[in-house]
Amino acid sequence: MAKLNDQLLRIVEDYRASGGEWPATRDQIAEWAVTNERYELTRGMAVRQCAERIGRAMGLQHFKDRKGRSVRKYYAAPVRENGQLVMKWDDCNAPRPFMEIAAANRRNQILGQCWQLKNDMDSYSERRCPEQPIQLDFDFNIDLEELGQLNTAA
Repeated sequence: MAKLNDQLLRIVEDYRASGGEWPATRDQIAEWAVTNERYELTRGMAVRQCAERIGRAMGLQHFKDRKGRSVRKYYAAPVRENGQLVMKWDDCNAPRPFMEIAAANRRNQILGQCWQLKNDMDSYSERRCPEQPIQLDFDFNIDLEELGQLNTAA
């Protein structure tokens, strides 16, 4: 995957070097890449891209539960299979051990996003506004309470 990522980032840099509009949308960059024959899908790439899109679609699928809450229908969890960790998907009726792993996995993803946001803003603040750094609060308890109240009021 790193190899493909490197190729895609090289396309971005080549697009910029070609004098393409910047800042640009990813669609503009992709259009340039395809037009200039810089991007072609191999079978493996097509399967990976399809799998990624299927995963994204499953991750976005919601339904209303008996209390009217919007709940995800599908969940992913890393499962050991033949000595390898593979990401398996199940629905909202999965056995509890699967759901515990899926919840921990999702929480770790959120933690990783928070860590990256903190690094990004710390770096930005040090470079651009060291006297007034951007302050972030990662305690979401009050936010969760407020969202819960909004959902019960609706």
